[in-house]
Amino acid sequence: MQVLELCRELSVTAVIPEREAEKHALGQAAELAVVTPELSGEDVDFCVALGGDGTILRAFNRFPGLQTPVLGINFGRVGFLSAIRPDEINTRLRSILEGGYDVIDLSMIEMDHEGASSLALNDIVIHKPDGGSVVRLAYGTGEVEFGSLSCDGLVLATPAGSTAYNLSNGGPLVSLALEALVLTAIAPHTLGFRALVLGREEGVFIRNETIGSAAAIYVDGRATGSLAPGDSINLRMSGLKAHLVQPPEADFYRTLRDRFIQPTG
Repeated sequence: MQVLELCRELSVTAVIPEREAEKHALGQAAELAVVTPELSGEDVDFCVALGGDGTILRAFNRFPGLQTPVLGINFGRVGFLSAIRPDEINTRLRSILEGGYDVIDLSMIEMDHEGASSLALNDIVIHKPDGGSVVRLAYGTGEVEFGSLSCDGLVLATPAGSTAYNLSNGGPLVSLALEALVLTAIAPHTLGFRALVLGREEGVFIRNETIGSAAAIYVDGRATGSLAPGDSINLRMSGLKAHLVQPPEADFYRTLRDRFIQPTG
């Protein structure tokens, strides 16, 4: 309600999907905002997502074509994609609603699997099935296959996603200024694997060589299907970008330091 009160104070029209108003019991929302059954990117200048990085990722997928910028207010734990802490709503959000913000473009991954395409802002993960043993995955780029390895899975991450599951598995952090993808193994049973950083035109293929076991596919943390034994998926950088709202003073390396290297909370 604090966000809605601030919008009213600044004469900014807040628009809330009906199901969100019901979900959060915003009984007074009708006095502070327009409640609508449906919402499209054409109706809003940018979307405000209150939650952690998962909430922000869902907000990006809420609008067709990903053309609507998203502003994250961090009510989660890390919130690397968020621009504002809850205690900054009356200061930083006020400045943003008055027009003081930048929009940065974020690279995305496109996956082709079984004739359908999926988009990920953070990462696409091929993982052993729940309760299953390790999987054996072959991987490569272009016409070059590097080999196969037994592991718990493989992560292909964007620069934004390099701070998520990729980081947890020892992968490199990649600046948001780069158009690159990073491939990292999850608990590889080998001494020979090293993470790969690939350019925007360099796609990746992954093939499941596990005997008698499918691997699970996760897109931005959501289970979306499985990769059957012998099947492959192709992944590449998408031509689409996601748009993230940030205060003008936001800095990737300062955020990196504050959230991961010298956390204050």
